[in-house]
Amino acid sequence: MLDFIDSYLTGDAWEELCKSCFRMKYHEEHFTDIPAVHGGDGGIEGFTRTGRVYQCYCPEREYSDDELYNHLRDKMTKDINKLVSLQYAKRLKDLGVLNIKEWHFVIPKYKDSRIVAHAETKRKEVLAMKKNNPKDYDYIDDGFAILIKTAEDFKVEITRIIRTTITDVKLNFAIYHVNKPDWSKCDSEKAANIKRKVKAVMGEVDESDEDFNDLVSMYIEAYIKGLEILRVLREGYPEVFEDIHMLEQSYKKQVKMTTRLNLDSSMNSNVFNDILNDFQKTLEQQFKYLNAASIMELKLDLISGWLADCSMQFKGR
Repeated sequence: MLDFIDSYLTGDAWEELCKSCFRMKYHEEHFTDIPAVHGGDGGIEGFTRTGRVYQCYCPEREYSDDELYNHLRDKMTKDINKLVSLQYAKRLKDLGVLNIKEWHFVIPKYKDSRIVAHAETKRKEVLAMKKNNPKDYDYIDDGFAILIKTAEDFKVEITRIIRTTITDVKLNFAIYHVNKPDWSKCDSEKAANIKRKVKAVMGEVDESDEDFNDLVSMYIEAYIKGLEILRVLREGYPEVFEDIHMLEQSYKKQVKMTTRLNLDSSMNSNVFNDILNDFQKTLEQQFKYLNAASIMELKLDLISGWLADCSMQFKGR
């Protein structure tokens, strides 16, 4: 999920995003947010009537594996100590948090299993305290569990929140890293289509021309990258993929008509540039939740697909 987030999330942005996710995911369990402005939040960010409470945390910057674990461990320890503090217990009971079954630790990501083991240690400690003092800890369920949740666990909710633009967070496809292009995904026929159409747009150009070859390489790489990004979106973010797929399918028909109705090959370059500009405006109008870099990436990737396939046709000169 974080591969497509526009920028590094601050602690406040992560907290707001988590709150929106919990409200969306657990609205049928009557999720209740706990603002900290009056009387304190009782050591949790919110709770449901079914016994879930959560605390979120976002590291201030990118840490090494050991540093990240240390920060996550310290934060979890601190917040679990609040949970079992008798002072916080009174606050929780006053708020109606009466039977805590799950304590969710919501973080962007973790890198190794040490924090999972630490969570299990803390769970056992909490249950041991309850066993020794059942009356003091009657707000904690006998099956109490500590669950670590990451951005991936809220992929559906985060995508919906971003699509409905109720957050300033935007998706960024441009930062998605594609490993070395798998050239086998662009077979010789598609590569030949791209060469032929680029040549038709550029006009009288030799195939040894440096600019011609740079453009061909750029469109082939964009075509391969586009396939990979669309695959990831289709499998992990179907609503975003559906948005893009519907626009792409309808616009592709328009491109097919526009290029085939152009009988003057000397106008190929103008027609191509008009398509580029108009498609960018359409993307900007319909995808408010994509940042500018994503719009450019999407435009290049999809147009590369039209060059590789048969939808975009230019008559040669």
